[in-house]
Amino acid sequence: MSSMRKWFQMLRSQQGFTLIELAVVVFVISVLIAIALPNLRGTGEKAQTVTCEGNQRLLRAQLENYYLIENSYPAGATDTERLEAMVDRGYLQSLPSCPGGGTYAITVAADGKSVVLDCPVHGALGQ
Repeated sequence: MSSMRKWFQMLRSQQGFTLIELAVVVFVISVLIAIALPNLRGTGEKAQTVTCEGNQRLLRAQLENYYLIENSYPAGATDTERLEAMVDRGYLQSLPSCPGGGTYAITVAADGKSVVLDCPVHGALGQ
């Protein structure tokens, strides 16, 4: 019983934080968040742009490989069909997609000897 009494006395003797101390802590945390938040907002967009640029570089390289081996660029009525032809032939493992939600547009020149790759969200990157 005496151990229980000591425990209750110990609980009564402990003091908590004052309202002012808690307000100061909340203020400091809010200032830190206000400083960090604007820097974090742009990183998502930057990451999407960098990923899209990497995808475009890979697609351009594989389109050139396709042209060198097959003597033409992939045929298809739509950009998706052209990319699927590259997947079917083993030039790509899967259909690439822009992290910003766009789809890659492949435009073959009239002479059939050059190609332009573009993303409607980020434009042509990494040329």
